[in-house]
Amino acid sequence: MIKRMLIAILLGYLVSSAAQASSVSYEVVKSGRIAAHVVTVSLADPETRVTVALARGGVGKGESFKSIVKRSRPVAAITGTFYDTKTMIPTGDIAVFGTVVHTGCVGSALCIDSQNKAVVVPLRKGRAEGWGAYETVLGCGPSLVTNGAISVALSKEGFGSSLTAPATRTAVGITRAGKLLLVAVNRKTSLHAVARLMKSLGAVDALSLDGGSSTGFYANGRFIASPSRQMTNLLVVYKSFSDYAYARDQLVPPALLDKQAARTASARPAEVKAEPGVVIRAASASPAAISPRDIPMLLPDVSNR
Repeated sequence: MIKRMLIAILLGYLVSSAAQASSVSYEVVKSGRIAAHVVTVSLADPETRVTVALARGGVGKGESFKSIVKRSRPVAAITGTFYDTKTMIPTGDIAVFGTVVHTGCVGSALCIDSQNKAVVVPLRKGRAEGWGAYETVLGCGPSLVTNGAISVALSKEGFGSSLTAPATRTAVGITRAGKLLLVAVNRKTSLHAVARLMKSLGAVDALSLDGGSSTGFYANGRFIASPSRQMTNLLVVYKSFSDYAYARDQLVPPALLDKQAARTASARPAEVKAEPGVVIRAASASPAAISPRDIPMLLPDVSNR
């Protein structure tokens, strides 16, 4: 009896360990003439967390890709959204731990809620709803795949034609099973080629991340691609909720989170009582949006660089 119990415990441990090990996997996938580095994240694992890490000092600051990774200690990391190389200001909205810490002006957003469900939300819709339903938001784009179909349309999302030039690429996608794909291509290629690659990998929705000399990728304990310039934000992955929570102060400056929380609290309208025992609260207000003229993102200065 005791021997059977020990065997059962051991098997349970092995199954648990295997499940944890497989929640984040890395492989090199060849599709046609493209060799892609791919991290697959199983969001069905409640321990797994995907979020955004800002450069030390917050929005408008730069830090090397390796430094951000070593400081925040994720199991995988990839280049985040585009940014203006002069002001170091990202072009898309960013929310971390459910708090909007930056507002941009172009693209669609990768959004992940507290239950680990990932979706792609158009900027206009997300901005109107205040991103309140999501724990993580990374406004990036342009879109590569939408509802299973290739959907590259730069001007429709506010991007300039400079992104059509061949460049090394990074992208993020969501599969029909709800898994997240982080993909880097270290050879110069087109957005349409990356869109076809993401579709072949099973992505039903996919967005481009920054690329060119901003291409960065960390997985399997090593730096597979390192940007030649300083970065402002990364998309990072943690295998356990405890690691994610522990990294909080390394992902975003605590003062920035506190400042935004205070701003949200002061902007929140008073509670309105509807029926006995029922309280209705208006959605939290997000910081004012940055207009396109505030970020010269349509200039060649913004990747591919």
